[in-house]
Amino acid sequence: MFLRVIDKFFYQLRQMLSVIIFILIGFSCLFFIYWLVFNAKVQMPDFINSFVWAIIDFFAMSIKSKPMYKELIPVLPIIACGIFILLTYIANCFMVILENNHRFFQNCVDSYKANLAKTINTELHNDFINELKRTSYMLVKISVSVIHHTSYLTAMTDKDYNPEAVENLIKKQILESVNSNLIKNKGINNGSVYFLLTDFANSKDFLSELVSKSSTLIKKQIQPKVDINFYCAVDLFNDFSEFNDKLTYLDKVINLKIANKIATTPRTKVYFENILPSEYYFEVMGEYNLSADSSNSNNSMVYAVKRKY
Repeated sequence: MFLRVIDKFFYQLRQMLSVIIFILIGFSCLFFIYWLVFNAKVQMPDFINSFVWAIIDFFAMSIKSKPMYKELIPVLPIIACGIFILLTYIANCFMVILENNHRFFQNCVDSYKANLAKTINTELHNDFINELKRTSYMLVKISVSVIHHTSYLTAMTDKDYNPEAVENLIKKQILESVNSNLIKNKGINNGSVYFLLTDFANSKDFLSELVSKSSTLIKKQIQPKVDINFYCAVDLFNDFSEFNDKLTYLDKVINLKIANKIATTPRTKVYFENILPSEYYFEVMGEYNLSADSSNSNNSMVYAVKRKY
């Protein structure tokens, strides 16, 4: 509010100086024209003569009673014109000084606003980071899809193959083989293996182990006419009471069938980009409706997380 008052004061002072300069220029022109007409011996109305000579006598008050006043009468109008030109110049100088100070004031205000905005943004960012650091849990779910390609041409010679049994075997092996010390809880839920972690700083080691061991177990089961993919999803949450909801939520991400990548939610992306910016980078997978109610459109971005090194 105070800054606006000062800015308004500068504006009004500039307007006043502009009016004064306009009046001074007007008087300069008036006295120059009067001097030309006066020396041309042209008779002018009495009110003009009275007005002009009243101003001239104001400037010549100190010499009006002296003999030299009469000698200077022919040039007194042009002298008055010169005085008004000088006053115009002085007023312009004040205008330049005023504009420079106004510009300096505005630069100071802009600098103050920029520093204030920077301070506020820094505080907001710090609050945001502190809020992110309160995140307590990371939930990872992984599922496996086995597709057996069959053809009527080879149906008689193909051996019996049970894709569902292979899927369950691989998921069981993943559950048993991934035994990182970072894991606080693990199990199978809704056909997917899940792992619950609380150590985010070393999460890259767990994700690397999970992908490495899963890939190794999948390769062992690969054979002609069989395709095997894994689908993995990660999300973060604060309170353990959210655990069951997050299991369901990650099922929706897994059902997007983003094969052989670790799919993550925006919250996970924001966390790792701000807390562990040197560890991961993210690739956009698309925008999907992950709402609990499929009739309610609530689109959310899904990303694939990758290690930087």
